[in-house]
Amino acid sequence: MILLDTNVVSEPIRRHPDNRVLDWLDAQAIESLYLSTISLAELLLGAEILPVGRRRAALVAALEQQIADLFGDRIIPFDIAAAEAYAKVVVRARTQGHTISIADGQIAGVAAANKLRIASRDELPFRAAGLVVINPWKHEA
Repeated sequence: MILLDTNVVSEPIRRHPDNRVLDWLDAQAIESLYLSTISLAELLLGAEILPVGRRRAALVAALEQQIADLFGDRIIPFDIAAAEAYAKVVVRARTQGHTISIADGQIAGVAAANKLRIASRDELPFRAAGLVVINPWKHEA
């Protein structure tokens, strides 16, 4: 089971997505992929900060509809167990001399609490947090 970081989920909707990421996503069983509410919040924020217009409205609508359709009950909340894991993974990263952003720490907390691997381009903070990281940008078809 794999938790997708925000950069993996957002890659397919970029104007010029990286084919390695698309190929990697296509090779995964959809039921093995999970999303955190933290990544969902980051995606929605990215859409909401766009200037008001058709592009923003289309992106917000697409995210709200497609994310629900694709992930359904595989969207994992930042709950008490994730909060407890967040504190531990951030301390672990800091003791190794690494900083981890609040959002990445929370995503790492969700992954740790649910015993999930994480797919991300940003390997270092998640490895420092003690997680198994898969980098789809390094995926070879």
